[in-house]
Amino acid sequence: MDFSQLESFLARKNQRFVCIDNGWPKPGPVRYTAMLAHKTTPPAEPEVITSLRAQFPELPEVAAFYSRYGSLSLYCDTVGDNFAFYIAEPDEWVELKPCFEAWLDGLDEEEAEDFLPNWLDDYIVIGEVPQSGNYYLMPASGEDAGKVFLFDHDGFEFTEEGASLEAFIAKITTPNAALLNEILSHTRYWDGETGTQWLADEYLFDS
Repeated sequence: MDFSQLESFLARKNQRFVCIDNGWPKPGPVRYTAMLAHKTTPPAEPEVITSLRAQFPELPEVAAFYSRYGSLSLYCDTVGDNFAFYIAEPDEWVELKPCFEAWLDGLDEEEAEDFLPNWLDDYIVIGEVPQSGNYYLMPASGEDAGKVFLFDHDGFEFTEEGASLEAFIAKITTPNAALLNEILSHTRYWDGETGTQWLADEYLFDS
């Protein structure tokens, strides 16, 4: 796995969103600049990496990622506590999995056959969209092994977000118009003075 894009992205200075308000039917003229932070935790211990390689032989990128990073929180609000994307540490997977599976409890056999992909018999919940009830899943075996899918509980949709972990991370660290639109759909930023819910409209950083 090539970490150069992620490392370059994390190193950018003064990353920020120029935000519009969450107005209806259209936002007002005032703009707010939300300063951003990206947070990582230390890499997994060597014994954890050894266990990942043994337990998930079809997911070499997973062991490679956690050899360099622990968790990854992206586009964090430096005034509030919201952020846009979260890749969890391996020891958090066991907590995230039942949170995801709780959304499936009400499905009958026919609904499960209609809505759920075949790879759900062997997968990990590698992350989430914070405070949304939506999760990032990775099949651990089979033809889809290593791909990253977003589970959106609204409609039980499973959408491929990356053909690999590297591709997924590249997507969420490329703040183009499509990604900004995705972020504003689920993440709010705060100014610390008003109750306005600010939505990301433009991404800037100092070169």
